[in-house]
Parts: sequence; C-alpha cells; structure tokens
Amino acid sequence: MKKSKVLIIYTGGTIGMVQDVDSGSLKPFSFSSIAKQIPELKKFNCSIKAVSFKEPIDSSNMNPSHWVEMASVIEKNYAKYDGFVILHGSDTMAYS
Repeated sequence: MKKSKVLIIYTGGTIGMVQDVDSGSLKPFSFSSIAKQIPELKKFNCSIKAVSFKEPIDSSNMNPSHWVEMASVIEKNYAKYDGFVILHGSDTMAYS
C-alpha cells in the first residue's frame, strides 16, 4: 500500500519553538528535519515533509495576507500531497 504524503506548513507560534540552551529563550526549530526531531512520527504510515514561512509570524499579528499565503502553499502543492497540516499560534486559531 502506498504511503500517504502529508505537508506540514509552519507559520509561527510556540509549537515550532525550542529552548536555546545558552540563552534560555525560545527560537524556531528547523522543520526540514522534523522526523529526526520527533521520532514518534515514524509510527504513522505516511511520508511527512515540512515547509516554513520565511519569517515566523506572531499569531497576534496574523492577517488576511498570511491566510492567502497559507492557501497559496496548499494550492501549489495540492497535487503532490494527500493532506496538509498548518501549524500556527493560538491567538488567531479561530480565524484560520
């Protein structure tokens, strides 16, 4: 059976942050190696790839132009993937 393909789209938010060991502050982690960073994902029978917005967005600053950008990423990749997961902060979750 063919593995489903899932694209994770990271726009910003704490869900994509890790603690910097030197400063203790939060910084975005690289979603390009998400399977290495979250080995539990291997339990799912799917192929997972990830893309990130160039600059992570504080969700309190998210606006319709960002929603258009999310939709554009999905549109450009629609034929290549079976599903999409959008990760963003919780401040504007109800709107997207």
